[in-house]
Amino acid sequence: MGIPIARIFGIEIRMQLGWVVVLALVAVVAVGQLTQIDPELEMLAAWFLGGIVALGFFASSVSHDLAHAIVARRRGVEVRSIAVSFFGGATPLDPSSPDPGDDAVIAAAGPIASIIIAGLLFALMLAAGGIGGEAFTAAAGVLAVLVFLNLILGVVNLVPAYPLDGGRIVRDLAWRRSGSERSGWRAAGRSGRFTGLVVIGVGVTFLVAEGDITGAMIALTGWFFVLSANTVRDRVRLDDLVGDHVVRDAMDEAMATVSPSLTVDTFAAQLLDGETSLTAVPVVEGDSIVGVLGAAQVRRIRRTEWANTRVEAVMAKPPKVTFLAPTDSLKQGLERVFRASLDGLPVLEDGKLIGMLTKRGVSRFIGQRAAAANGPTPPAA
Repeated sequence: MGIPIARIFGIEIRMQLGWVVVLALVAVVAVGQLTQIDPELEMLAAWFLGGIVALGFFASSVSHDLAHAIVARRRGVEVRSIAVSFFGGATPLDPSSPDPGDDAVIAAAGPIASIIIAGLLFALMLAAGGIGGEAFTAAAGVLAVLVFLNLILGVVNLVPAYPLDGGRIVRDLAWRRSGSERSGWRAAGRSGRFTGLVVIGVGVTFLVAEGDITGAMIALTGWFFVLSANTVRDRVRLDDLVGDHVVRDAMDEAMATVSPSLTVDTFAAQLLDGETSLTAVPVVEGDSIVGVLGAAQVRRIRRTEWANTRVEAVMAKPPKVTFLAPTDSLKQGLERVFRASLDGLPVLEDGKLIGMLTKRGVSRFIGQRAAAANGPTPPAA
């Protein structure tokens, strides 16, 4: 998920391409704010400073997500990489803990880090403003915008609506109190829906009173919270269907493997065939599994290049590829598949490959469970 751009404290930092648009918008907003602070500021200098603000905001966002990862490590959670999110929000690479108390601390670490950064920048802003002079006045203006952005990043993420950190904290607190993760998710869904409706009301009121587009943007934000709450509700239903099942119940038995020296066309057509359950195959060299070739990897290659591309050139490799045990919780196994951003992961028993847990296989299993829960369809009258 995202493009690797750096490694800090041994943690790989990944950035989504959408950040290009976000940083451009931040730069535009910064230019507007800086010219209001100093109307005599030349436009070229304003755009230069706006670029600095955009880069500073990105660094702040990295610090926000890195705080989650560092605290997670201190709580015993393995973190190999993180994806820098837009103004917070959950991503498949977010570090989390199976202990609700630890997870609440991990969730709170990001907003706290952003608020602390805002405080430090505010002190620097006061110092720069106190010195005076054209250069220090410009620096104070840049710092003022960054203070505002970090406060937004910290405070907004404490709003009790998933996928924001505040919604995650609500889930963890309810989970810890009740002892049921399902109850935690239900509390997060209710909190997010209520928050979304309140925000929609505020946005509509502002739009009617002021006739400003800001009101529409606030209302859209509230609608996003409501949609996210519906996603949480669907997750609870999914958990009910998965229940206490294990990976063995939903895995595809290992029927085929592929060598890293073969060309992609050996399995490409089968992996992309929506009629079969085969969406990922283990790549085996000797007695070792060296990777996974999935539909996602094949789609990145032009069909005309299939016959010229070897599997080893495009396959997903460890540490991205991890191994599941047949007795692992199906829910946790599926989460690991999504975290790896792969179509499936190998299932090993006593070091021997026995199957693949794939997204499509789990989807088929859930469909069968849902059909069984709903009972047979009554005959037409």
